[in-house]
Amino acid sequence: MKGVFDKNPINALHGVRPLYGAAFMMAISLSAWWTTMPFIVRNIGGSEDHVGYAWAANMFGYLVCLLLAGATLGQHNPKNTTRAAAAITFVSALAMSVVVYAMLSKELVGNLVLIWTVIGAGAVAGAAMSLFWPFLMSWVSEDFEGSALNRRLGTYNGAWSGAAIAGPLVGGIMVETNTVFPIIFATCGMIVCFLFLSVATDGSIHATLFGDEDALPVVGCENRAALMRFRWMARIALFSSWACLGITRSQFALLFTDIGFSETWFGVMVTIFGVCNFTVMTAAGRCAFWHFKSTLLLAVHVLLSVSLVLIIYGRSLPVFALSFVIMGCGFGFAYSSHLYYGACGTKKRSVQMVIHETTISIGVIVGSGAGGYFAKNVGLHWPYWFALILMAAGFVLQLILLLKGKYTREVSK
Repeated sequence: MKGVFDKNPINALHGVRPLYGAAFMMAISLSAWWTTMPFIVRNIGGSEDHVGYAWAANMFGYLVCLLLAGATLGQHNPKNTTRAAAAITFVSALAMSVVVYAMLSKELVGNLVLIWTVIGAGAVAGAAMSLFWPFLMSWVSEDFEGSALNRRLGTYNGAWSGAAIAGPLVGGIMVETNTVFPIIFATCGMIVCFLFLSVATDGSIHATLFGDEDALPVVGCENRAALMRFRWMARIALFSSWACLGITRSQFALLFTDIGFSETWFGVMVTIFGVCNFTVMTAAGRCAFWHFKSTLLLAVHVLLSVSLVLIIYGRSLPVFALSFVIMGCGFGFAYSSHLYYGACGTKKRSVQMVIHETTISIGVIVGSGAGGYFAKNVGLHWPYWFALILMAAGFVLQLILLLKGKYTREVSK
């Protein structure tokens, strides 16, 4: 193969760099935009449930179109699909900025039709991402295995998670200055992302979303049964971590400012989360000692539960900061683990990338949607209690998978 998959290290490096740049620009734009979305919805007159539904609708659009794209479009040139995604997201962000500006300038705050129009524009942007992340991840990782795969995924994770450090802080400062600024920032980011994708080396590469998978030797693992067990344990951890994030990134934004802190400080909290997430992902991409260590996957739910308890009982910035440190570490490890175990031993990676992104989508839909409902109808702290229940259930399911695997090995001896 040619382009980014050329085994010549110089050509491969030259071809893959713009892809890392595209991932960075998309991530910094989306993180600035969606970190501030709770404040945007609040400022145009939306309630707690509208805040929850906004991100849930975004991810629901992503999930539905992800499945539709895989079932109907077959083979695609990833360069074309990713650029189409950036273009559609640009249009959606531009439309949202116009509606929000009109609501604030023409005294239309609280208009339910326009609030749902904003939520709908976010859903369209989410749908567009079905043509971006799975194809970009498949494009970056195709034809690599073992340590080379781990390094590529580590660099890719470092690119987008590094953007997630700066994005929330930039967004927090912008939204405190003007409600529309974070959305305008996202529209500009889409333009730069499109340019990166346009200069990326493409060659004759095509990606198939739902195609037959050819198995490769499983590197560093006893057998394929053990790999499947680790995939499912990592999948449970990934779902739990994104459900937790769906709640904290939507409902905690409102609770945080209700206590008396500013939008900028919320951006700082999410930036702290991003730093820890980036650090763990980068470290995971540079070393392999954690591969096929079940205890570390079990620890994810423990870390997330501790983080939630600190949010429930915390009232000061240091406590909240510690909560986001712990959450970022657990989140980063869950993400890296599922990405690695999904790609490991699989020749055609795009199917696993779809499963990865589908798991993320369901986690956000459950977390953000249910969090909005509980905050509006039960109490402001109930979303986090709900998340704790999810963490406990996820831990039990992981434990069942682990014990079942040990029992099977003992019986087969």
